[in-house]
Amino acid sequence: MSNMKGAKSVFHFTTSQYWSRNGFKRTTILIALLLLLGAMALTFFTGRPKSKKTEEKISLEEIQKNQKTILVLNTTDLPEFVPDEAEQTAIIADTESEDENASLYRDWKFVVTTGEEKAEFEKISEKPDTVLAIVEKDTDKDGNDLFRTRVLIPNGSSVHKGEAMEAGEFISDCVQNAVYEKAGIDDAMIQFIMMEPTFRSATTDDDVSLLNMLIRNILPAILGLFLYMLILLHGQTICKEVSIEKTSKLMETMLVHVEPNALILGKTISITVLALGQFLCWIASAVAGLILGNVIGKNMYGDRFVNRIRMVIDFLRENIGASALSPAAIVMSIIVFCFGVFIYFALAALGGSFVSKPEETSSASSTFVFPLIVFWLITYFASLTEAENLLRVLRFIPFTAPFCVPVDVLTGNMNLVGGAIVCVEVTLVALLLIFLAARIYRGLVLHTGQKLTLKTIWATICGR
Repeated sequence: MSNMKGAKSVFHFTTSQYWSRNGFKRTTILIALLLLLGAMALTFFTGRPKSKKTEEKISLEEIQKNQKTILVLNTTDLPEFVPDEAEQTAIIADTESEDENASLYRDWKFVVTTGEEKAEFEKISEKPDTVLAIVEKDTDKDGNDLFRTRVLIPNGSSVHKGEAMEAGEFISDCVQNAVYEKAGIDDAMIQFIMMEPTFRSATTDDDVSLLNMLIRNILPAILGLFLYMLILLHGQTICKEVSIEKTSKLMETMLVHVEPNALILGKTISITVLALGQFLCWIASAVAGLILGNVIGKNMYGDRFVNRIRMVIDFLRENIGASALSPAAIVMSIIVFCFGVFIYFALAALGGSFVSKPEETSSASSTFVFPLIVFWLITYFASLTEAENLLRVLRFIPFTAPFCVPVDVLTGNMNLVGGAIVCVEVTLVALLLIFLAARIYRGLVLHTGQKLTLKTIWATICGR
């Protein structure tokens, strides 16, 4: 372990110097506070019950004044199926109504009309807030009755097509209910027939599932963005820290006391620990905000407060696998992410070891930024195109694993053992990069300020 002499001292010195910078501390604290407050606000405002004060301030007359009108022309032999004006008014006036169509009645006034379609449509042509719905009966080729609803919107109407379609769908539901009643089916059976099945799953068909599409497309993009920002934010610092003594006059003295392996390892681990500490601090702040928002909401509203963030997490856990979003999966996902940061920081240290002039430090960032972008794009497009065979390979390549394994572990597509294997793999390659960087670092000390050639670099790697 003699070639690691001084690594601990380098680690402590670099950590104290980097932490003492006001920019690092200010950024960490400011973003942590923003995440804390933002998560609190998200949990609180999405979970609090709907306030009735706004509804109470609006009078029944004002609601009716702003209503749009839909004339319902029934050309079938069905009995009246649209609620009469008194029923609609009663539902609107009841601010605590549990009728699922209460908001629709507040927006629309349903009026039954008779007469010819053309004449009725001409009557409303000058009314910008009125449309006409025609309920018709037909038969199919087998003689079965068919009912359909057409909605006509006059030119220049202020009613949008989507609004009219929503009202038309409600009328179609009323027609369906009237057909069942005419057939002699009682109310309980009608409710059972019209009830949506409770056994539907959002992941019944993985190829078309919106949930799986979001996980496959959005999570890798978010993970890649976080990794890119973290490495870009601190990678140049590693380049600078690794090369700063090399381009100074103190290098010869320093190598007497500190081995290159210890110097690069100490600096790389120091910046990695600080960067990941900053990142985990931000995660902890966001989680604390979610918890505090829930506590505040429960204290203010009691059982009426609904934690929608928890509902989303429970929904994901139920639909994307038993091990998805479990505490163990979350921890393993974060660990793999941390080791992914470490390997790219090791790559940044390798770039810093090539620097022979102080002004070359910024250009050395391409050593880790370019591979970072390329490997992320490969992983992301493999995920987008569902290239499972390619993804199986990418999961165990050290430079692409950080972009897919955390998401796969988090969603249950990869077990914890696979995640642990990837961590070992990534660590070994990162240490190999640090060893290579140290070898180049030592070999190019005498070439400081000179233009490097591939021949010189190869000779240095080979120890000549």
